[in-house]
Amino acid sequence: MIMDKLFIKNRYSTIRNSHNISARKLSLELGQSSEYINQIENGKNLPSIEGLLNFCEYFHISVSEFFEENFKYPIEYKEIISNLNKLDSQELSIVSNLIELISSNKSAK
Repeated sequence: MIMDKLFIKNRYSTIRNSHNISARKLSLELGQSSEYINQIENGKNLPSIEGLLNFCEYFHISVSEFFEENFKYPIEYKEIISNLNKLDSQELSIVSNLIELISSNKSAK
């Protein structure tokens, strides 16, 4: 249970920060008190199911994408996958090679 709470609070923070929106502004846009998101991100409260659904809807992700541990940035991955689905086999191969090149350069540093 503790690990789940940690995952949820970190996920809220990661997604919110990747969109440069303040916790206060997001709280208000979700129709909550100004401290709502801070309380979740600080581990003081957990969102209700409705709160989680509203959060996911706000960022246009599914609940399963929210909980997908392999997707550190689920919104960005969703956009990339959508764009990849438009490519043919040769173009996908080029993208794959580019990703490998970027990854190997990061590993070498």
